[in-house]
Amino acid sequence: MSALETETATETRTGTGAAAPAGGDGGRLLPLLPTTLAGFADCDETDLTVVVPWTGPAIDPETGLLRGPLPDRYLISASSGWPKPDAEETTADMIQVLIREGRQKYGMLAATFAYSERCWHSAKGLSLWRDEESMRAFVQSADHVVAMRKTMKVMYAWESTHWVATDTARLPTFAEGKARLSEVRRDHPVR
Repeated sequence: MSALETETATETRTGTGAAAPAGGDGGRLLPLLPTTLAGFADCDETDLTVVVPWTGPAIDPETGLLRGPLPDRYLISASSGWPKPDAEETTADMIQVLIREGRQKYGMLAATFAYSERCWHSAKGLSLWRDEESMRAFVQSADHVVAMRKTMKVMYAWESTHWVATDTARLPTFAEGKARLSEVRRDHPVR
């Protein structure tokens, strides 16, 4: 069986390289846990579901679309994480910190989050920032540092990247974020 095939079993094995239980699906197991970052990232997220639609000052809350053109130059940040079982609350807390603090204090223009149960409950985020200084100020803020410390304790793996964008009329997609992460990924063993 390949690492991405799903198996059914009556016994749940845990730890790196073992099958992990999927939530509420009658005993089906997720694919074997990868031992590297690339192993997690290479999963085909055919079930990727947006759990927080685009939100932020650049987004019309009624339509979920851009209120108007984005700045001529802005920053896009993409992140992916693979939480250990029962880490949903910590992951949700991190999302709330980004939305609340990024939006109110640091020049975040917009953010969205998605989830794939099929791929070890992967959590995806895309955020748009006025500029790199705004994003870095948020990343170095006390709220973000505390949230990331908690988050890293409950993740098998986490990765992020950012890039400058100039398309003033279109929001990025999770597929674009995944491609950008793949371009810069330095594979390593995961815990």
